[in-house]
Order: sequence, then C-alpha cells, then structure tokens
Amino acid sequence: MGAGTGEIGLELARLLPRYVALDLSGPMLSVFRRRLEAAGASAVLLVADADAPWPLPNASVRAIFGSRSLHLLSTDRLTREAFRVASRRGAILIIGRTRRDPSSVKARMRKEMHRFLEQSGGGGRDGQTRTQRLITALVARGATPFKPVVAARWTTEHRPADSLRSWKSKPGLGGTDLPDARKSEILSRLEKWAKQVYEDLETSFQSVEEYVLEGVRLPAA
Repeated sequence: MGAGTGEIGLELARLLPRYVALDLSGPMLSVFRRRLEAAGASAVLLVADADAPWPLPNASVRAIFGSRSLHLLSTDRLTREAFRVASRRGAILIIGRTRRDPSSVKARMRKEMHRFLEQSGGGGRDGQTRTQRLITALVARGATPFKPVVAARWTTEHRPADSLRSWKSKPGLGGTDLPDARKSEILSRLEKWAKQVYEDLETSFQSVEEYVLEGVRLPAA
C-alpha cells in the first residue's frame, strides 16, 4: 500500500512469487516499473486509492505491507479492507515506520509543528498515534499483535532548517491540506520557536533513528 517508486517493493518483488503494489500516483509507479524491468523482476502495479475499496479479490492476500503510508488512510476503511482480502489461511499486516529519539531535532521539530497545527484548528496526521489506533482497531476485530521488530538502525545528522525547508517545499502540512497563508503562519511560528531553542538553525545535530516493523496477524477463517 503506497508503493511509490518501489524502493522497498523491488526487493519484495524479487523475493515473493506474487507481489501486487498499489499507489495513487501513476508517475511514481512508472518509475517502479522501470526498476522492475532493469532488475528482471515482475509485479502487478495498480494505480488505485487505498482509501477506497481495494481492487483485490476477497480472501486473496497473505500479507499487507505499508511503509510510512498506512497512517495516512482511514482506520475504518483499512480495517474493513484488510479483513476482506485476508486469506482464509490467515494473513499478516505489517507497518513500517521510522522511530526517532524524542529528544532529536527532527522529532522535536515535528512535535512542535503538530502542536502549532492543532492550535490553528488543523488535525494533522501523527504517524505513531494513528498506527497505534489502527492496531487497536484490528485487534478489536480479532487480530493478534506481534512484537515490534527493529529492522535497521543508523546515525543521522539533521538541522532545524532542514525540517523547515522540507515542509515549505511540500503541499500541505502534517499530512493535511491547508491554505498557503495558514501554512506560512504556522511555519513562521515554528521558525521563531526553533531560533529560541537552537539559536542557529543551520547547526547540525546527530541522533539515532530506527526502522521498525509492527502490526498484527489476521486470523484464519
């Protein structure tokens, strides 16, 4: 779900006998298709909105995977569709996300951005909170959660200005659409806060990040 240009999906397509990728962006899937061709791998790539009924048959799927994408979807829709397409032999739903040290620059900048967004009347889509909400909804339907797995760990450097530049260059903010004037006001408040805390926005700070896999096992019929 949300396969994008196939940075992860290409490896899955190499490993699995049948792999289906969904993404709302046709151009991104075109990049994915070229990667598959260059690697001699095959997959079914579908331009589809995962927040609508999935173009997959009932009871046809053994594994559902989304990397930094499932929290953007409706919890009710995802829960309903996951149980609909899950194989009668059982299935697994895996959520990939980046976990950061809460004291890191990137994590603190994101937390403050969401705080300012909420204060201005916007909801935002905090990935960790929505991930836990999704897992809770799936468990309520009979799924069994599995213990999170740290798949990778690395050291990174980040500047407060990096976060500001990234958000300024993208449409919307915090996973939500909002008027440019409101977005500019929020980022201005965030920049002022960051200057008070870090003084020089171009100073680089080092921190550790992890790529975590978590999710549930969907029961057999």
